[in-house]
Amino acid sequence: MMTIRVKDVVWPNKADIDLRRYDVAGLDGLIKRCVASITNSLKGSTGRYSELQTIHLSWMFDAMGFTYDTIRSLLKQRTPSCVNALALARLQLEALFSVCLMMQDSSFVDHYVKSFWRDNYVRFLLVRAECKGLSRFDEYLNQTGPRALEALQQGAGVTDEEKATVEFEELGAPIPTGMNEAKISRFPSPMRVIAKVTDSGRKRMLMRLYPEYRRLCAFAHGSPQAWMFKNAFWERSRLRLQLSELQRQDVYEKEVVDPALLHSALAVIQGSCEVATTLYPADVELKRSVIEAWNLLSEMSLLGRTIWEIRASSALGVIQP
Repeated sequence: MMTIRVKDVVWPNKADIDLRRYDVAGLDGLIKRCVASITNSLKGSTGRYSELQTIHLSWMFDAMGFTYDTIRSLLKQRTPSCVNALALARLQLEALFSVCLMMQDSSFVDHYVKSFWRDNYVRFLLVRAECKGLSRFDEYLNQTGPRALEALQQGAGVTDEEKATVEFEELGAPIPTGMNEAKISRFPSPMRVIAKVTDSGRKRMLMRLYPEYRRLCAFAHGSPQAWMFKNAFWERSRLRLQLSELQRQDVYEKEVVDPALLHSALAVIQGSCEVATTLYPADVELKRSVIEAWNLLSEMSLLGRTIWEIRASSALGVIQP
């Protein structure tokens, strides 16, 4: 397993951002435009990805747009719930890592979907083993569940050999005669994505984003920082009483709003950039949507400007001053 250190990813800032350009409403509109543009483009042929693969990619971007909206809703609250936006921002970055690998080779789209199917099938096998003696589960275990999983299996392109292999791995059931073992491996985690990515600019970008991803992971894994932030916004907390309103506002803006909002926006915009430049390089309107979104984000966030300089500007063919 590779190690990512500060000295491997540091990108010194050449200039500060313009705080007067902190335009959340404008960013909201540009995110919606990016998602609409990319999902509309994915309705067309790419020549490299199948129709089913582009449908799955389109669903991913729709989902990222929904998550961005959820983060915005949480951030409007000044309650402990707003801190959960940081865990959702982690999902957005994870989606960007996945998109980058999918843009390297279409086979990774199939890998992503098959891995999803495997997780669902394993879950079904567990429920079936635990609840087969309970009559109220009969209809689900014998009819509804198998039908749904069969439809998912077909949509994901999972073969009968791959299904039989899951049953062998999870239950010890022998693989039927005439079939060969065919494993469905888990889709790579962000660190393993970095190891698999071959484009140097894309790899460097993901390496720089990995420390951000790790920090956000802490809010999904129950770090002490998550509990402290939530207590800072709980009206009955002793910690809240130790902070002035100005201090709470500072925590809210710098430790919750900025990372949740800007990391989420970055994931959507750069994900759109990767798809646009890989699959639709001649789509002028799509490229314009992405560039306009980047123009604002790079003025609102130092990290955004860093990613623009490392990857986005060259991928989009924009000459930096």
